[in-house]
Amino acid sequence: MKQFTPPVIKKDEEVEKPPPPQEELKDVKIDVKDQEGIKDVGIVTPTVIDEGKGVVEEKKEDDENKIFDKVEIEAGFPGGDAKWKRYLESNCNGQVATDNGAPEGTYTTVIQFVVDKEGNISDVRSLTNHGYGMEEEAMRVIKKGPRWTPAVQNGRQVKAYRKQPITFQVTGE
Repeated sequence: MKQFTPPVIKKDEEVEKPPPPQEELKDVKIDVKDQEGIKDVGIVTPTVIDEGKGVVEEKKEDDENKIFDKVEIEAGFPGGDAKWKRYLESNCNGQVATDNGAPEGTYTTVIQFVVDKEGNISDVRSLTNHGYGMEEEAMRVIKKGPRWTPAVQNGRQVKAYRKQPITFQVTGE
């Protein structure tokens, strides 16, 4: 209780305005007020109530087709990062930029791809555009790679994005 006003007892003669008769109070509502307010936007509606405990579980978002950017456990190459690096080095044609006439320099391409629940690689695309065939070569190598270990979120395997930088060096001879 926030506030309590103690009653004041007076004699009938001292009362300035007497209370209304009982008949008039039959249809009177005490403390009913309608008010427009802010709509409940973004509030999760409870879907399952655990009978007996009164615990409310919120409805889990449908993660079946969602592709995660951040996950608890990242998708990984079988054998770890060292084997992935070795795979890229042995299968990627490092001379593609030189063969296509790229000027001297260091070029880092960034390739984004999706690892699905089964570990398959899909949606391979380049986030950079240096040209000279570098992005195409990097995408080719990633696409033909073996299955990965899927990412894990909330104890379940999920689809997740991965980004892979691959650096090409063009040197003068």
